[in-house]
Amino acid sequence: MATAGIPSAIAALRDQLLAYPARRGTPALVAITGASGAGKTAVAHRLRDLVPAMPALCFDSLGVPTPDEMTIGWDDGRAWQKAMTWYWVQTAKQVYRTRPLVLLEGSFDPQYAVAACHANRVPLRVVVLDVDPATRQSRLASRGQAELATDDMTSWSAYLCDAAKTLGGHVIDARPGLDEVASRVCAIARELLGN
Repeated sequence: MATAGIPSAIAALRDQLLAYPARRGTPALVAITGASGAGKTAVAHRLRDLVPAMPALCFDSLGVPTPDEMTIGWDDGRAWQKAMTWYWVQTAKQVYRTRPLVLLEGSFDPQYAVAACHANRVPLRVVVLDVDPATRQSRLASRGQAELATDDMTSWSAYLCDAAKTLGGHVIDARPGLDEVASRVCAIARELLGN
């Protein structure tokens, strides 16, 4: 049953998940990634609020080690990112085994999500949220992180988009309104449920 004010794609996913019978199995994973300032966290929070039957995992919720800690513990930042991606995929599979769908949000390399999901037999859709550098700079400045709007961040954004395309993922322009972007994510999520 759709609720007034909720876009139809979001309501459709919400209603489908609410009607889904509890069962033991492997949930599908929607992995939302993108550079800082793309809107990943805002979209994940919006979906968590409107689609409570879809657990949302935040990649950085365990904290992000300093570069020195990443080198000591994992050899470098990329190895830490890979290890955390595998951790979150296994968490989704083990903790939410009675749910059909889980959302993972963070800035991680799509190839790590693909490899971890393949090894764990977790159905996956990779979604990269992308914005132009000016929008990224404005968003980062508004949240007090203007220093993150660097050429390296722009390069990371381009890499994520290229990787997603190469791996069969989706790239969504995250400049439109929050509900429009969330609706596009929901449409992709419904593909995993066979709709």
